[in-house]
Amino acid sequence: MEEIPEAEEQLSEVIQEELEQKPAEESPDVKRVIEAALFMSTSPLTVRALSKISGANSWKVVEDRVKELQQEYEGRGSAIVIVFEDGGYIMRLKPEYEKKVSGLAKEAELSKGAIKTLAVIAKNNGITQSKLVKMIGSSVYDHVKELVEKEFITAEKKGRTKVLNTTKKFREYFTV
Repeated sequence: MEEIPEAEEQLSEVIQEELEQKPAEESPDVKRVIEAALFMSTSPLTVRALSKISGANSWKVVEDRVKELQQEYEGRGSAIVIVFEDGGYIMRLKPEYEKKVSGLAKEAELSKGAIKTLAVIAKNNGITQSKLVKMIGSSVYDHVKELVEKEFITAEKKGRTKVLNTTKKFREYFTV
């Protein structure tokens, strides 16, 4: 007998789990909890995740409530849509509105590595990039690029390296 590959086995377990779910009375809040979860999430939420969050008694209930929300938004001509991408549902703005309000979005957070690099730069204002690479590693190049793009630091060329300093934006953002 041939062994079932791990992915097929996991899928089989998921399907079995779905079949074993006992039908229960659905809470009237399920749809609103799904809506709130989609509103708060910055990445797509799977049907399974939405089911757990909302307390829905089946994945079909989740899919039905998402469809209802999609129809509600469409029916009232909302600027918001719920789309399925990367294996889950996510709320998005319709493209024609996204362009008009994109400047209002909060700037994306810094990566953990960039925060660590920024902390060292802040502590050692005027440090060279080459010295920073020796301290932290080659990932510094990407972190410095990210920090310069977000205007938290300046990188002035000095010979074959760069001198790194924090900016006014850094001091205002971190109230230093």
